[in-house]
Amino acid sequence: MILLDSSALVEFYRPDGDPEVRAQVRQVIAADRAATNGIVQVELLAFARGEEAVRALRSDFRAVRWLELGRGQFDLAGEIGNRLRARGVTVPCTDLIIAASAISAGAALYHLDRHFEQIAALGDLDERRLSPPPA
Repeated sequence: MILLDSSALVEFYRPDGDPEVRAQVRQVIAADRAATNGIVQVELLAFARGEEAVRALRSDFRAVRWLELGRGQFDLAGEIGNRLRARGVTVPCTDLIIAASAISAGAALYHLDRHFEQIAALGDLDERRLSPPPA
């Protein structure tokens, strides 16, 4: 199972998105390995342009595995954030929750966000950057 972060999905949905990223996301979806959660859904829906785009995204989200977020994921996100802060690293709460969701589900996390590499440095997150960091 692969949790697709909003950073990868934004690139996937952009008409001029990176072809390699789009192909990798498409492959995960076609192999029926894609998963999402409420944080990723909110991040995409909040920036959808128009009601038609919102409806299409909601439909797409119903077609992939759904990872529930509960107390365990929020506790883990807090622990990860605390461990990172002890190292002088601050990561957005949304990224901490997304990472905790992937860890809890035993899912790899595909992304384009350097924060997940910082989280993975703690050793628990299986992550994969789908393209090189921006210049």
